[in-house]
Amino acid sequence: MSTTASSRSELHNRQQQQQQQRSEPMSPGALSTKTIRSFNRHAQRQLAEEQRLAMLENFDMEVEDKIRSMRTQLESDKMDLRLKAECEIAQLPRCVREMPLKTFMHEYGGDVTAAVRGMLRMEDEESSVLASLPEAPLAIRMRRKKAALNQKNQ
Repeated sequence: MSTTASSRSELHNRQQQQQQQRSEPMSPGALSTKTIRSFNRHAQRQLAEEQRLAMLENFDMEVEDKIRSMRTQLESDKMDLRLKAECEIAQLPRCVREMPLKTFMHEYGGDVTAAVRGMLRMEDEESSVLASLPEAPLAIRMRRKKAALNQKNQ
């Protein structure tokens, strides 16, 4: 019986101590275990939130950098393509370059050789028409000659 009585008194003493601790105001430097655990959880959440925000900010900066580099590459590719197109066009005969695109596509099907032959045929027909005209005064003949030379040079 003495063991039960002593254990009861110990239990009673513990309960009283706990009640006193609850009722006594805590000193500013002393924190309860529950408060410390709560603070640790809050600090961990805060740290996790800060890490998440830092990761998102880092991701945004990487995306912006990637977009910037892709735009730079796009501009470079556009300039390269434009230069290549201009070089290809410059290699075409002048009569084809000056021809309207609609004419080039509809009459010659986009074939450069056919377009050049067609233009030469037209020039031959024009020169034969000019040859069949009656003799014109010298001033008119000179103008026609200049026009024919201009057409050939173009």
